[in-house]
Amino acid sequence: MTLVLTSGLIPLTSVDASASVAMPTTSYYETSASTAVLGSQGQTAGRSGMQGLVVLDFGRPASDGTSDGTLDFSHNVASFAEITAGVESYVTAYYDSAPASTRLDVVVGTNDSCGVNQPCGSVVCGCPDEPSSYITWGQELASTVEQLNAWSARVASSNGFTDTVHVWAGDDAEPAFDPGFDNTRYVMQGYAQEVGGSYPPMVDYGSADPGIWTNDELLQIANGFSPNVAMPEMYTPGQVSEWASVLSYAKTHYGEDVTLFGVMTVAASTEAPQNAAADTLAALAPVTGQSSIRWVSTITH
Repeated sequence: MTLVLTSGLIPLTSVDASASVAMPTTSYYETSASTAVLGSQGQTAGRSGMQGLVVLDFGRPASDGTSDGTLDFSHNVASFAEITAGVESYVTAYYDSAPASTRLDVVVGTNDSCGVNQPCGSVVCGCPDEPSSYITWGQELASTVEQLNAWSARVASSNGFTDTVHVWAGDDAEPAFDPGFDNTRYVMQGYAQEVGGSYPPMVDYGSADPGIWTNDELLQIANGFSPNVAMPEMYTPGQVSEWASVLSYAKTHYGEDVTLFGVMTVAASTEAPQNAAADTLAALAPVTGQSSIRWVSTITH
């Protein structure tokens, strides 16, 4: 595999890594694509004046045999059409509720929890309801996100909103979920093929579990396709060290300063959101010289 690092290919007008650290946002593990639930989430975000990046994680890639989509956190298949309606409800409610001139980046999230060589008890197996092609699935995700992003711009323009809401993609890419690596790579590959450039971004909000993927594989997912930007989970101080080690590898072996655009935290983690951002910057300063982080979010059910 040839690793192509891509930091710097993302236009800073679209993803500004130099901005000061934002106040933490609220991201969600979605138990459905319910328009009512997602509308309520968007309204809450708007009324609080939330700005930054939020992830709406709809679960792992899946298919019901007729339509592709995700297996949500209630273990039901949500089609891309249902996800589209849910995200539109979230964005519409945000536009209707937010103060003027706010900006929110809404990520349609998935995860890689159904990879080949995935342990299932005492045996190794895949998962039920998998899509027939992870490359095709990644292309479908890209098409969904591109359509939503264009729709959001039309809504703002036609209604005279001064707020800006972008819709992007994301993947909670964790090596332990996909020890074989290929399914995660195929989703990223399909997404990149369909986008054909650096926008809309694909946000990696996963982990760097040691001893499963190589450093090159971790970098391939976080930064190796042109749409990719990294916002890794920093639930513990150990995860901060793991990502600092990966970025040190990129610097040493490729002379590349890889940017972490944000950090993802979780409720009741040992790293509070602001601490996670500060600790990450402290760890990265001697490695890449990075001095600011754009996004901070806490994900919850």
